[in-house]
Amino acid sequence: MSFGNSRFEIHGAQKIAAALLLAFLLQALWLLAHLPLDLAETRSALAGQALWSTRETLEARSPLIPGDSILAIRLSGALPALAGALGSNGYEFSIYAAPNRWLVRLPFVAFGLWLGGALWWVARRIFGDEGGYVALGLYCFSPPLLLTASTVDSGILSAWGLFGFVYTAIGVAHTLYASPRKWRPRIGLLGVAIGLTAAANLAAAIAGLVIAVAFMLYLAPGRRVAAMIVLAISSGIGTLVFLGCYGFQFADIHASLVVPNVEYLRLTAHHMAMFLILPGGLLETAALLSALVVFAVWRRTRYFGNWSPLLLAVSLPWWPGQFVSGASTMWALHFALTLIGGIFADLLEPTFFRGRFRTQVVIAAFVLVGASVALSLIVVTGA
Repeated sequence: MSFGNSRFEIHGAQKIAAALLLAFLLQALWLLAHLPLDLAETRSALAGQALWSTRETLEARSPLIPGDSILAIRLSGALPALAGALGSNGYEFSIYAAPNRWLVRLPFVAFGLWLGGALWWVARRIFGDEGGYVALGLYCFSPPLLLTASTVDSGILSAWGLFGFVYTAIGVAHTLYASPRKWRPRIGLLGVAIGLTAAANLAAAIAGLVIAVAFMLYLAPGRRVAAMIVLAISSGIGTLVFLGCYGFQFADIHASLVVPNVEYLRLTAHHMAMFLILPGGLLETAALLSALVVFAVWRRTRYFGNWSPLLLAVSLPWWPGQFVSGASTMWALHFALTLIGGIFADLLEPTFFRGRFRTQVVIAAFVLVGASVALSLIVVTGA
């Protein structure tokens, strides 16, 4: 999108991205409509309605249980609670009514669409149109992502939060040499990213903080004290956002057991094993391994735009954390797609054997995305 001479313009790249995101939306909506709500989704929706209600019938007892993501619970209950309030004509509605799967799942589809747009924006900004197309094409036809975005799952929310957290921190680091007046909006944005990531999954927020500290110190060697001050202020804002998602109800915080414990010190490899058995998981892992081979053998690809998502793609699946389950592979997947897009963009540059293999690289990209399309259609039509 271009903002020049007060005109709003949409060019070919935006149209292609919009078409891919529309394909993602249609697939997610189909899955949303055809996959029945399971017991966990139903309970999340009812707990969410309780949080949005006056909770008079609950006698101040928290509807949350250990492992609940407050952001997922809030979102799953928001539209059912609103629909019940609007349809009650002033009378209190029953929070125990069977939830509507459209109302329960639509917010998660919206966040999946939002994350796809963010992925395309980042990949295109760093790697150009080719990198953005490959990354977004793989995203929009990724069976694991489609399944996660079309059901009540904190994985898509924490992935959205962590992706925004990391790249917002990188953006803030790049502005630390500018006037402090330019820091203020980004400090606030970073604080919101921290808070919402923590509300989705506290382990993801802890991972984001570790990554943000490392990247900000690396990118602003002459302003490291300022970087830590900015991150401290943003963390304070994030804490308020996090508590606000709980309505500052400390009984709910205690009930959901969000406080880190010894499990945060234990690395695990079973998350990746769980991901590999998902439809499309093996294909996306093979694409990542191929990108790693190119990164290892071709020095031209070893720059910050590539190695920063590489570090996250290979480390996050083993990230420890209470109640993380397989969500950490979803966190890593978006960074892996960013890296794959970057590697393809590098291979398509004229400097790669003077463009002699450009046709073969283009064919490889189409085959990779095409295989992902075929797998996603199998998943969608089988729902």
